[in-house]
Amino acid sequence: MGESRFKDFVQLAIEKETEAAALYDKYASLVESGTAKQLLADMAVMERGHEAKLREFLQTGSAYFSKIGVIEDMHVSDFMTQPELTDTSSIEDAFVFAMKEEQKAHDLYVKLGALETDAQVTALFKALADEESRHKHDLEAEYEKEFMREG
Repeated sequence: MGESRFKDFVQLAIEKETEAAALYDKYASLVESGTAKQLLADMAVMERGHEAKLREFLQTGSAYFSKIGVIEDMHVSDFMTQPELTDTSSIEDAFVFAMKEEQKAHDLYVKLGALETDAQVTALFKALADEESRHKHDLEAEYEKEFMREG
């Protein structure tokens, strides 16, 4: 593994996590729904956790990630369009927005892991991809309970 390539990949991931947290914070302050506000604020906290783990990895060469195992992709958001969030956005829009953002993050980590040959770095990006998949799964499961009930 080239040292600079490794650092570039991890730095890119840090930037993406920082941007994601800022985006969730922005929309959390924008939406009026208390539930949507809390969902988005919680997502920002999770992204900051990823950023911290990436910084730790950059400094020490390791970071702890819990083993997640296989995450079932529920495909709930696959054919949804990502909404632009505004002050009048609903909690449903916030859920769809967050599901789409988590899928983008997952896809980025899968691509970065595929570009890397160092086993530790590949494991880091796989762990992050798994965490993003778990976030998306949790959001989709909650979305399904809240908005896809049979009536």
